[in-house]
Amino acid sequence: MLNNLRRSAGIPLGNSFEYRKTSLATLILIAVNILVYAITSYENFFLEVSYYWVNLGGFIPSMIVIPSQIYRIFSSMFLHADFFHILFNMYFLYLFGRTIENALGRIRFFILYFVAGVAASMFHTTFSFLGGSIAYMIPAIGASGAISGILGAYLILYPGTSLIMGWFFFIFPFFMRVKTAYYLLFWFAIQLLYGYFTPLGGTAFFAHVGGFVAGIAILPILVNKDRIGKLKLAQRSPLNWIFIRPKTSGLNRTTKIMITILLISLLAGTTYASLGLTGQSNVKSVTLQYVLEGNSNIDYVSIRTSNIEDDISSIPSDATRILLNRLYAAGLIYDEAKAGEEIALNILNEKLPVKIAIGANVKVVYVNTTIYGFRGKYDSEGFIEYSEGVITTQAIGIQVYGNVYRIVQSEPLTYTFTTNSKTVKLNIITQYTSLPSFLLVLAALVVVIKKDRDLAVVGEEHEA
Repeated sequence: MLNNLRRSAGIPLGNSFEYRKTSLATLILIAVNILVYAITSYENFFLEVSYYWVNLGGFIPSMIVIPSQIYRIFSSMFLHADFFHILFNMYFLYLFGRTIENALGRIRFFILYFVAGVAASMFHTTFSFLGGSIAYMIPAIGASGAISGILGAYLILYPGTSLIMGWFFFIFPFFMRVKTAYYLLFWFAIQLLYGYFTPLGGTAFFAHVGGFVAGIAILPILVNKDRIGKLKLAQRSPLNWIFIRPKTSGLNRTTKIMITILLISLLAGTTYASLGLTGQSNVKSVTLQYVLEGNSNIDYVSIRTSNIEDDISSIPSDATRILLNRLYAAGLIYDEAKAGEEIALNILNEKLPVKIAIGANVKVVYVNTTIYGFRGKYDSEGFIEYSEGVITTQAIGIQVYGNVYRIVQSEPLTYTFTTNSKTVKLNIITQYTSLPSFLLVLAALVVVIKKDRDLAVVGEEHEA
């Protein structure tokens, strides 16, 4: 993410380019992001977003094929994990966004921002195969992809400007001037390398890559030639010549070669994904609605039939995890013998086995559970496609006293629930998203090689 200082060339503290108009669009985006963060994190004293909002609005690749979940592509752009996540994202948006808004105008700036955000989700989905099927099930949040689009546009429009960079060695600051093109090129390369070699890290690197590529690719469509011409002309004033020393060229040869190599590596990745050779298994996208102790809840989870128990145990919500755990223990989640069948149970009263991890040991505890009025329909694989019913069970807890532990059970919990699931073919969604990703990379290549001189407001020096 943009706030990870180890994965950047330092902290940019300012640039040498002037902007004269009020950056209303940039300020609106910052204000909306801050407002959403305040709403979604107040339960945690504004330190981090609550699981409820991540689950409700985070972008989950395995849900991209479900029409009712498409909104996640946009809602995820306004959710941030913690205070530092939004702090650095909004800092980068403010630093680079004002200049790009000045160059494009407000409406076109908004278009760039949101198109880059959509592209970020698309690239994230395309390259999720690198992390295995589990990567398609993890929510991604943050404005980083959309902001990366602004960085991509900045590289093409203002490669010859400079940034004042700050590094901090313990408590000692160090500052120096760095050419914008080199900083952004290095940043892009780091995102791409981390994306390829740490596919299951805590950061959606290919979302950053996708936003950056989109910012370059769509720039020729968005720019107003008259506006760009006036900005170029403005650089000819004596004052600007002293401080900015503008050039009429676009990217220099070294920058072009380096970014071309990076984009070609992306073309190779999107081509591989489009061939359907990633070998990803299918997952079940499950929507749960339940009432527990008078409170209505909705949750979305993805489950692999080859790893149901582990996927259920990794669900962050205690209430959802308990419900699915009991249904699975009762044999009502997945049973190949039930493939294509519909069943009805008036009442099921059993002691269900529940596994409890205590350090490296696993202990099985039997929990009194009663299921009433269960109705279920199973798909061709034997996974529950639809179900409804009422279940009364208990939560299991562990009390530790030094080297001694005690297992305790809660008071009875009663759920009234319905579940719906859909089979998601991961290879198919990878192929569908890889084609537009490929085309965006190709368009970005054309811009870098052929269009940079026409678009650059402040170009780089020609190399001897």
